[in-house]
Amino acid sequence: MSGRMLLRAGADGTELGRQLPEKGTGPVELYLTGEQAGALRGKGVRLTEKKVSAQTHNRLKAAGDGVFRPYCREGGLKHQMAEDVVG
Repeated sequence: MSGRMLLRAGADGTELGRQLPEKGTGPVELYLTGEQAGALRGKGVRLTEKKVSAQTHNRLKAAGDGVFRPYCREGGLKHQMAEDVVG
């Protein structure tokens, strides 16, 4: 299996590039949807699901992904955009 196949399946190229060995083969860890995993399995790619404990799952869910930022609250995106226009 090539890195290109993983990229076409929707894997993050930046993360993938950090894991691929310079030569030969090696394991990589990916975050895939069920559809992506199914497509790769259909092409003969052997996948192993990595399970996390319920406690870890709940901790990660509560922490969020750190991407969401509110729009209207103080310090939110609306405030930042207004400052960028003025500044």
